Amino acid sequence: MQKTQKKIIGRMAERLFSFPVGYNLSSENFSRFCRREDLEDVWSESLDLSRDRPDLYGDSMIRNAFAEFLYHIFYRRPDEFPALFVRFLSGLSHEISRPLPLEDLKKDFRDLGYPAESLEKIFSLLKADEAGRGNPQNGLSVR
Repeated sequence: MQKTQKKIIGRMAERLFSFPVGYNLSSENFSRFCRREDLEDVWSESLDLSRDRPDLYGDSMIRNAFAEFLYHIFYRRPDEFPALFVRFLSGLSHEISRPLPLEDLKKDFRDLGYPAESLEKIFSLLKADEAGRGNPQNGLSVR
């Protein structure tokens, strides 16, 4: 089961890497997110684990670190994982101009065992954030 969960989370990370996630992970915005959510040590540890792997370099190292970061949150804070993920997406959405694969990400969460009803409620926060900014082109629209 753990291997399947790790594979699903890796797929989630890959979905987001078609967007400027790598750039965002080195931004002050992401640092603030980590501080606010008490995830600074988790990100630092994920980076260190990936840097210690000689088979990873450049973008592959950052991709792996991000997947490890997500897996750690899922494993250590499973009840908070969907909401933390959506808050991360909310910060990321300021940097992109095309739709995020929200339906695919919701499916990934369902594959991890999260109920569809709670996911709809959590993901609706992205729509509220979009409306609050008055920017329908910010990449949060559901396909």
